[in-house]
Amino acid sequence: MTLLYVTLIVNSALSIWSIYMLLLGPMIVFPALYLRHRHYLICSLCTGLWCDAALPSPYGFFTILFLITGACIFQLRIRFRAEQNYHPILLSHGVNFFFIITVSIYLTTSHLFNVRFLIHLLVIAAISHFMLLVVAPWFFNFQRMLFTLFHLDTDPDDYPVV
Repeated sequence: MTLLYVTLIVNSALSIWSIYMLLLGPMIVFPALYLRHRHYLICSLCTGLWCDAALPSPYGFFTILFLITGACIFQLRIRFRAEQNYHPILLSHGVNFFFIITVSIYLTTSHLFNVRFLIHLLVIAAISHFMLLVVAPWFFNFQRMLFTLFHLDTDPDDYPVV
């Protein structure tokens, strides 16, 4: 939740220029890659509810998005090498891009084909992904540090059947 609050603080500072960042991609990648099915569902449900409460969106919107994207990552997690940051960073960029597009389509359908809106959306996506290049390695290393601090096993036992 530290990533959400830091993003909200930066967004309040950027509100002068009508620019905001959406950095929700890294929040779901690590639980889906490392945790067991039951623990991942609890983590994604709590994180989605927390994002629904903190962000201006219809209630349950981010919870459903977190559950859907997390389930997709969870089913394909045997294909990703999660011991280093390369694959989780790529996954977080993909999930973040999916979140940006989904939020834009769902919340602003009337302005979807406006050229100014599309330029604004491209600027927001570019800023979000640029900041994700900086923030995601720190966030994943922080989560790995918490795993080792609490002596949690990072090798999942319940890989999906492929």
